[in-house]
Amino acid sequence: MSEEGFLYERISRRLLEQIGAGSYAVGQKLPSVRHLSRLFQVSVNTVMQSYRQLEAEGYLEIRPQSGAYVRHCDVHDVPEPDGSRYPLLPVEVSLSEEVLHYMELHVVPRQVRLGIALPGVEVMPVERVTQTIREVARHYPQETWDYMHPHGYPQFTHHLARRSLSYDVPVVPDDIIVTGGAMEGLSLALRSVSRPGDAVAVESPTYYGTLLLLKTHQRRVVEIPTHPRHGISLSALERVFAERGVSACIVSANAQNPLGFTMSRERKQALSALARRYQIPLIENDVWGDTVYEDGAVPVKAFDDDGWVLYCNSFSKTLMPGLRIGWAAPGRFQRRFLELKQLSTITSTSLSQIVMGRLLESGFYAQHIRDLRATLQRQVEATAREVRAAFPSGTRLTRPTGGCVLWVRLPGRVNAAALFEKAAREGIHVFPGGVFSLDNKHSDYLRLNAGGPVTGEVVRALRWLGKAAAELAAVAGNANRG
Repeated sequence: MSEEGFLYERISRRLLEQIGAGSYAVGQKLPSVRHLSRLFQVSVNTVMQSYRQLEAEGYLEIRPQSGAYVRHCDVHDVPEPDGSRYPLLPVEVSLSEEVLHYMELHVVPRQVRLGIALPGVEVMPVERVTQTIREVARHYPQETWDYMHPHGYPQFTHHLARRSLSYDVPVVPDDIIVTGGAMEGLSLALRSVSRPGDAVAVESPTYYGTLLLLKTHQRRVVEIPTHPRHGISLSALERVFAERGVSACIVSANAQNPLGFTMSRERKQALSALARRYQIPLIENDVWGDTVYEDGAVPVKAFDDDGWVLYCNSFSKTLMPGLRIGWAAPGRFQRRFLELKQLSTITSTSLSQIVMGRLLESGFYAQHIRDLRATLQRQVEATAREVRAAFPSGTRLTRPTGGCVLWVRLPGRVNAAALFEKAAREGIHVFPGGVFSLDNKHSDYLRLNAGGPVTGEVVRALRWLGKAAAELAAVAGNANRG
């Protein structure tokens, strides 16, 4: 693949340039698929892929038997990564104190919680889950009291495996090991394929929990520039793989936190192929995968025909964090993964496995996910509108394809850590972008959670943040002129 990317991505980029320049207004029809096919000398399918991508990102609407129409003209996305800031060399991680400081406020009562990435309790089926917990405790006393096999409760793992029927390479029940959440899975996967002192490739920006995990296990980090719409740079990653500069790579291909992108099927296939070609393990964190707004998103694991992808997931973001239940499909590293699991926690909570087995079997979880996706998409779009209205000129933000977070670039090189401190004194919790990468690459970014309803309280908090950001930008501008 060339640096310019796949053909359909180049078409998407050209269309966005035209929309941003005002060539097409909101509600205006875009050129027909056949016209663009002739113009770019590509297949009709390639143009359709471009249109579907732009529809998933909210820029246009495809109307059956009619064509594609502009939905948004605001295309001021966060900028593409500056490759010169990524030397592709291993470095140590030193973020733990900052992260703990930023997390502390989440548990303080009466905060406006815009920091931690999590759907609000208002959109979760708390009553149905608690009812199922009571039923399981009453009808399965022996099973909930005893240890489960490390591979997990059969009813649970069989339903997990059935969710992969659409994969090119489906997962079978024996591939699965149940974990105490996605982070335990990631920890076991990391220890299965690397040793202290090894270097591991990660997206930049990436989830701060990934960086803390690497620090805890004494691994060094090679940051790979990551595009806010297309995902990790495959060309940069291949250079690192070819030089044998890392022992593993950790990625999120669906609704990545904090950028919110979902990699295309072609990029996922290419990523799996890189792992296979260079025989470097790929640890996939798919904890947000079920929240991708459009149907049909699959993980990189779907294309793993040689076992180099260690897949990790959980229900913490989609159902109930307190269940602490996840699962992994570690591929060719299963034996070592299972050994480490048995040495650490032996097995995972029996009650949660039986509860999830019931919720999957009944079809309830599938319906809940459909509802949750629609709700999160509405909330993210509503929050984005408020940010655009309240924050100062020059603010740029992502257009997520899943999940519930917005990645916001503040204007005037405003330090998001300073905004965090000001907001904390006002009872507003946000998360500064500096901890999502190393060396303050994203110190002028802010991650905002849009997992809850956009209430009057949330709107007032966003307006206050916008005003505070404008004040900080003015101070920074005066200092630069001085």
